[in-house]
Amino acid sequence: MRRDRSPEDEQDAGPLRYERPPRRPWALIAACLVLVVLSAVLWVKWSGAQREAAKLQKEMTRVYKEAEDLRLQAALAQERIGKLERELRALHAERTAAAKAGDDKARGAKPPARR
Repeated sequence: MRRDRSPEDEQDAGPLRYERPPRRPWALIAACLVLVVLSAVLWVKWSGAQREAAKLQKEMTRVYKEAEDLRLQAALAQERIGKLERELRALHAERTAAAKAGDDKARGAKPPARR
């Protein structure tokens, strides 16, 4: 119903030639469809990125655990190296002392040769 016509005019006049049925807002419909498509594409991309982020988080956790295990192994190896070096020095000192004692005994047991 138009504003410039009263309800009585509408009943009397019948359909007028210049009045058309209301047009559909095609631009609005197309914009809504584009929005739906963009929303779907963004949702798919976002969910893929979320899965990838979760996968990378698990990978980082695994890598940090491996790194900590390697640090522990390196610390234990360094400790063992220090222990072995101390044992080697003690053994070397012991052999050197035994060799000196053996040389002193060998020299003391034999009299010097006379000519």
